[in-house]
Amino acid sequence: MSTKREQAIATRKRRIFDAARAIIAQGGLDSLTTRGLAQAAGLTVPTLYNLVGGKDEILMQMVSQNVEAIWDRLAFDHRASPLDMADAIIDEAFEVVRAEKAFHRAILPLMIDLEIVFAANPNRNDTGARAANRCVEMARFACQSAIESGELRGSIPAAELGQQMFITYRGPMRDWLEGVISAAEMRRRQRRGFYLVMAADAADDFRAILLERLTRLTEPACLEDAA
Repeated sequence: MSTKREQAIATRKRRIFDAARAIIAQGGLDSLTTRGLAQAAGLTVPTLYNLVGGKDEILMQMVSQNVEAIWDRLAFDHRASPLDMADAIIDEAFEVVRAEKAFHRAILPLMIDLEIVFAANPNRNDTGARAANRCVEMARFACQSAIESGELRGSIPAAELGQQMFITYRGPMRDWLEGVISAAEMRRRQRRGFYLVMAADAADDFRAILLERLTRLTEPACLEDAA
């Protein structure tokens, strides 16, 4: 059970992150300053730094929070199959990102500047890199389940398949956030990417299922039918 002091700290942290999200959603990433954020959260700047760190660290913690929110929504134990798990990653991540699309669009340049990408670097241990590794772990978990069920052969390690799946995931996500493609087209491309990666190591029966789904995803209008 947490102490009153721990509860008070958690409350102040939530206030900081809520204020940061509101500021970014209204004015973009450039509108977020430590002084303005401290004022919006009802704190001093030194207290802000002591609780959560500087601007970049705050933003990376917000990214990490959203990644954990996706994990919570996945509820892998309730998925009928590894393929359902793979589909759920795309669908649940979309719902979390869509709820704060302005924030995620604004954060893209910073993540590039900080060299944080979703093809994670396992040798880094900063907040942003850990969030990226956590994203790759979602797909790795689905692939490991498929290996254990015999749907994937296991000739390619689950960790490598998971990383490749997120390489195919991040491009369409970026294009959607930047307004290049629609949400439906983003999810179609992400699904095709996931299925193609899994097909590279699939057992015969599972490969047939993946190929059937890939065929149905040839046109954007077929997204819901193939899901």
